[in-house]
Amino acid sequence: MKPKRVPHRFRQAAPRGRVAALACALLFAAALAASAPGALAQKEAPSSVSGRVTDGERGVPGLTVTLLSADPAQRFRAVARGRTDGEGRFLITNVAPGRYQIAPSAPAYVVEGMTDSYPPGRPLTLLAGEEVKDFDFRVERGAVITGRVTDGDGNPVISEPVQVTPAEPGGQQPPRSRTIDLRDQMTDDRGVYRIYGLPPGRYRVSVGQAGDESGGFTLGRRRIFQRTFYPGVTEQAQARVVEVKAGDESENVDITLGRPIKTYKAAGRFVGAETGEPVPNIPYGYSALDASGRRVGSFGGGQATNARGEFSTEGLAPGRYVVFNMMGAESTEFYTEPAMFEIADADVSGVTVRVRRGASVSGVVHVEGVSDRALLARLLSQVRIFGYVESRDRTVPPFSSRPPGVNPDGTFRLGGLRPGKMHLSVSAEAAKGLSLARVELAGANVTRGFDIADGAQVTGVRVVLNYGTSVITGQISYVNGTPPAGSRAIAQARRAGVPADGSNARTVEVDARGLFRIEGLSAGEYEVIVSVFGAGSRGFSVPLSVSVPDGGETRIAPVVDFSAQPPPRGVGP
Repeated sequence: MKPKRVPHRFRQAAPRGRVAALACALLFAAALAASAPGALAQKEAPSSVSGRVTDGERGVPGLTVTLLSADPAQRFRAVARGRTDGEGRFLITNVAPGRYQIAPSAPAYVVEGMTDSYPPGRPLTLLAGEEVKDFDFRVERGAVITGRVTDGDGNPVISEPVQVTPAEPGGQQPPRSRTIDLRDQMTDDRGVYRIYGLPPGRYRVSVGQAGDESGGFTLGRRRIFQRTFYPGVTEQAQARVVEVKAGDESENVDITLGRPIKTYKAAGRFVGAETGEPVPNIPYGYSALDASGRRVGSFGGGQATNARGEFSTEGLAPGRYVVFNMMGAESTEFYTEPAMFEIADADVSGVTVRVRRGASVSGVVHVEGVSDRALLARLLSQVRIFGYVESRDRTVPPFSSRPPGVNPDGTFRLGGLRPGKMHLSVSAEAAKGLSLARVELAGANVTRGFDIADGAQVTGVRVVLNYGTSVITGQISYVNGTPPAGSRAIAQARRAGVPADGSNARTVEVDARGLFRIEGLSAGEYEVIVSVFGAGSRGFSVPLSVSVPDGGETRIAPVVDFSAQPPPRGVGP
């Protein structure tokens, strides 16, 4: 049977003499072209994916397989689900073409090839009308560690979180990329805990939080204990290591705690740094500090200062703490100097938190490639601006504002900013096709951040967005090597003629089949490169020039060469 003629839109991406390497990619491209007669029908046709979840021998029934959007603007939301049948087979249908992460939800299992990352799963690129088959997963029954936690009098310790951590640096972490009811990691009414779904490895098991020269707080629990390791020691070096294999259940990993730590209160006032007058209605939070003065552990708070600017906390173990304002509707123009205090063996009062008027950043959002006013207004109404201030002060949490909307004329403003390095990003979940092109200030590209001084009023920031509905779809092949196990492949497209600093690039992950899809592009000339890295081996494709029509889909077939030199700085991962 003669192969189908390859359409001219599939571009050769390798030097001459690599005909064999290109053949596979070009035949795939021909098959894609034959799968749908017209571009419009191809874009609108739904896709499907099916496969099987097994333990290596038998299918695993009753697992939910979830498809998550891999578009950051969609915040990795679940778009479709399927459930494995009695033979472990699943089918997910009626899916729009695009980029996804796919993973089985298997709390009692360890999924082969899954890392402790977010979003969870394996990358999957779906073409219009495509029926992906045999997208299989292999799982193995996770290990279990179970035991009982008692206090110094032999009484059960109830509703206490249990921590399981690798015994060696760099050890495989227990998977966090699955949804777990936190109660599954706590002791029950008998003081019994059961931690399941663990990868094979060596672990330390501990209970409690206070100690190591840092404080701790109850966060609603009745009591607080010093961190104690199995079988009942407070020094990590003396902890007994628990080693488990796949499917093992290690029982009687019991921990005996000392008596609960006595807790104390702290109180003080928020006052204006310049006036000394009390500042009411400031939402505040607090956190423990380690010996180096760095913030550790969870946040406390959730309340606001009263009419006299006063605050009060309780349930604090001996240690060092910091109090700070948390962003809220009433505090968006202010920030606080970090106020540190230490609890030894008594309540603390008179803590003074100084409030300062923060800096602000204002500017305008500009959407390139849109002249229709109605469309522009609709797009701007769906944009939210996110601000992040990178501070040198390790005692306070990074600034994270409530993302303001953009006004009808495209203007925006962020207030209450600490001094530091400001990073701006955007979200436009409902407006597919919008992407951040660059951030400008005084004519300079500051996409990677810009400094703001204490109390500065930074104006004239220009957030430039691209709007496009064009797509580049690619199928990669390899020469002079193959991808090592566990490697990742990244495809990147940037506009031709733009400096290779990476700030104007669109980057996506290539799936296990070598497929990728870069969406939301406006019409124009682009340069595409694919990089593969992992296990000490790297490969790169020859930069490929691609002309993208307005609203169309362009298909390419890059060839990754494991003997090629790295691309220019700023291109690739």
